[in-house]
Parts: sequence; structure tokens; C-alpha cells
Amino acid sequence: MLVDAHLHLQDQRLDAIRPGLADVLKEKGIAHLVVNGTSMSDWAKVAACAHRFPEVIPSFGIHPWQIETHPKAWLEHLLDCLDTHGGAIGEIGLDRWRCRNNIDTQESVFLEQWNLANARKLPVTVHCLKAWGRLMALIEKNPHQGPGFLLHSYSGPKEMVEDWVALGARFSISGSFAHPRKEKKREVFNIIPRDRLLIETDAPDMALPESAQSCATPRDVDGKTINHPGNLDRVYAFAAQWLDISPLTLEKVVFANFIKMFRPVLHQSREKPGSNTCQPHQG
Repeated sequence: MLVDAHLHLQDQRLDAIRPGLADVLKEKGIAHLVVNGTSMSDWAKVAACAHRFPEVIPSFGIHPWQIETHPKAWLEHLLDCLDTHGGAIGEIGLDRWRCRNNIDTQESVFLEQWNLANARKLPVTVHCLKAWGRLMALIEKNPHQGPGFLLHSYSGPKEMVEDWVALGARFSISGSFAHPRKEKKREVFNIIPRDRLLIETDAPDMALPESAQSCATPRDVDGKTINHPGNLDRVYAFAAQWLDISPLTLEKVVFANFIKMFRPVLHQSREKPGSNTCQPHQG
């Protein structure tokens, strides 16, 4: 069985593929998908995906790119979503590549979400670009108390892997690493312990090269390929080849790693849509 550790099924670019997704999941043997929210504005759609597809594990968080737009009541609302729908924390993190001028605010919002995850012993999905040292310093001071945290589509230095492992990190490889320009970046996965490895699509982003895709979708308004969640099998195929292990071995290893990390939020009882609006509070 295949598992997708990180994607954004709620994204409007995937609206057209959701009606037929159940058939794709069955055909591809996809057992679980972790659907990550990025702001209060999309948490309701994350919850709706979890109610619509039993394979979906919802995850609620404020992405560093969305820091400046989050309302004051975001933490109260995050608690509401977790209490009503269950799930993990994410996507949260730090980013000094795209957002260079608000790193102190990013750290504050990250820590509030991180500490909530620790209080509830929940898995966490983390985004990081150009802020690896600061992220590690925060986590060293506030050790993870849950079943693991995922550094999704890991692009950090090789030299930090050992320290990240000691802190409880997991690392996911996405289809974007299959592009020739990413060869140097993907070399890090040769030293990541196999028991810390996960696979993700990050759909609708991080697409494989078009020639490697099994599920094509239209391009977005900028002409970029929209990554279909059904391409997960091809990410596995690429990763198995790159890591020089059999596809079946990789599938078994990744599934075991996924269950170990996300077991606390698997098959949680969720209220029906409408019992809690999961919509942004005003103010």
C-alpha cells in the first residue's frame, strides 16, 4: 500500500480532479494521504476532504507564507478544528527565502503551533527554506514530544541530518527531486536512515518531470504543470531507483514509517460536516 505524507488536496487547482479521486486512490493502492492546511482560509476544505475520503488524515497549520494574513483568533480556531476533526499539525515552519522581513513573527507563530502539538503529542509537518539553523535552534530548545515531525521535501544540508535524526525528524522525498537540476539536492537521501524516510507528492506542486507522470492534469494560469495526487506511484518508482532498492521493499519501509508517525491520528472519530463550521473567526 502507498502513502502520501504531504499534499494539499484542498487546493482549488485540484477541484476538478476530486470527483474522480476515489477511483484513482483505489486503482493506485493509496491507503493514506496527509492533507495539509496552510491558513485559516483553507482549513474548512481540509476538513471536508477528510470527511469525503476515508484515506485522508487532516492536518491544520499556518504556513510561513501566510503569516501576515492570519486573523488574531487563529489559535482559538486551530483548537476548534483539532477538537472537531482530529488530525495533525501542519504545514508550519520558517522561510527566509520568500519571506525575509518577518522572521521573528514566523518564529512566534511556529512556536505556538509547535507547543500545541507537543501538548497533544501530535505529529507535525514542517516547511523550511533558508532557515535551517534557526529552526534547529528552536526545536533544540523545545524538543518534540510527539511521534515525530516531518521535514517535508527535505532540502537542508547533509551535515545536519544526524542532528535532525537525534531530534526525532522524518524526511520526505517528492517528485521534484526527479528533475535533473535537483540531482545535488537529492543526494542527501542516500544518507538518511531508511527508518526515517517518507514519500510525498506535495500535489498540486512539486510535480515530477512530465515524462514520468502517470496522471496528467491541465496547466495552471502560469503555465506550470498541476501535480495530480495519483502520481504518487511514480514518486515511489523514482525514489526506489535513486535509492537502489526494490519498489516492494521501499513500499514496505515507507508504510511502516508512516504508521509509526501518524498512528495517533489515524481513524479518528470525526463529526459530520456542518457540526462545526471550521470557518475563520472574525477579528
